[in-house]
Order: sequence, then structure tokens, then C-alpha cells
Amino acid sequence: MTRRFPDKASARQAVWDRLQAEGLARFPFPPHGRIPNFQGAKEAARRLFELEPWKSAKRIKVNPDAPQRHVREEALRRGMTVFVPTPRLRGGFKRLDPGKIPKSKLAQAASLSKSSQWAEDVPLEELPRLDAIVCGSVAVTREGHRWKPGRNVIGRTHLTAACDGVVQFSRKRGHYKRAVTFIHVKPQVGPDPHPPPQKIQPTGR
Repeated sequence: MTRRFPDKASARQAVWDRLQAEGLARFPFPPHGRIPNFQGAKEAARRLFELEPWKSAKRIKVNPDAPQRHVREEALRRGMTVFVPTPRLRGGFKRLDPGKIPKSKLAQAASLSKSSQWAEDVPLEELPRLDAIVCGSVAVTREGHRWKPGRNVIGRTHLTAACDGVVQFSRKRGHYKRAVTFIHVKPQVGPDPHPPPQKIQPTGR
């Protein structure tokens, strides 16, 4: 399916509507107004850790949204320290150290709604060098970039590259890092006629 949108809000609305209409959205409901959770998020998390640098990362940033709960849990189970950004980075980060969390509580720590007893505050200026980054997105291009006006919508499940404020912050400190985000099989925005020189290739079916 190919569509063009006049603005970002229209593209995001189309993604939310399609996820809901086709029964692809997962809790929390409705998917609108948030980074939507979706069918297949757990499988996407499993596949992510087959890729470098996420496979061998020691410190990883993961967004706090529902689709990445499985990423946070798997990262903790692999012994990775997980840094979760607070809204708009106003409160810096929450650090989840698997060495300080009982193995029986890793899933609880990854849920965030129950992670407060395991999370440690990290001011933005004290964020250490990250090995890899996982972002959240509503609409991205097939090539893996954030949506911009005038681009199309297509459908195909994959992991795709994206950037957020943490990436920009890391770059300013001389820490260029790769980032991925998850989107569902059907509502994506793309293609992108002007890809940047550095990004990972989409992986999926």
C-alpha cells in the first residue's frame, strides 16, 4: 500500500488507525497517542540480539515504551546494563543493573511500572558511553528514517535504524552509536529518497 501524507500527524494517525482496525495492536489500548505496542514485538526483540552491536553490548539505552519491554528484559538477562530515558530527558535516565536485580525479578524490572525499586537515577550529564541504542517510533520510512512530509506508506516487518535525542546527545560527546526501532509489518512510512551515509540495513520477513 502506498499513500502520501501532508504532515507528520496524518502519518501517525494512519499508523494508529491501521494497527487498531486490523487487530495488530497490543496492550496498552488504544494504540493512539503513544508509541504503539504491536503483535510480534517479542519476536522483534529476539531478532535484535542476533545483530551487532546489540548482541555484544554491555550498556544499552532502551526507550520506556511497551513494545520494547521484551528488549529490556532480554538485555538484562544477557547481563547488559539498561538505561531508560525519562520523558524528554528532564529527569535524565533510570539505570537497571542486572547485577543488582534478582533473576526472578528481571521481568518485573523490565516492565517499568514495577521497576522503581530496581532503578537508579542517572543525570543526563553522567550518562556513560553507550554500546547501542533502541528507540521507539510510530512512523518511519522503509529505509529506517524518521518520517518527514511527502513520503509514502508501505508495509513489511523489519528492524530499522532511527535516531532520537539520545543519539544526538551521544554524538555531541563524540560517541556515535547505532540505533534501531521497531515497527509493525503493515503501517510504515517510506521510502526515503535521501538516506544518510551511516545506518544499519533493515532485517525482516
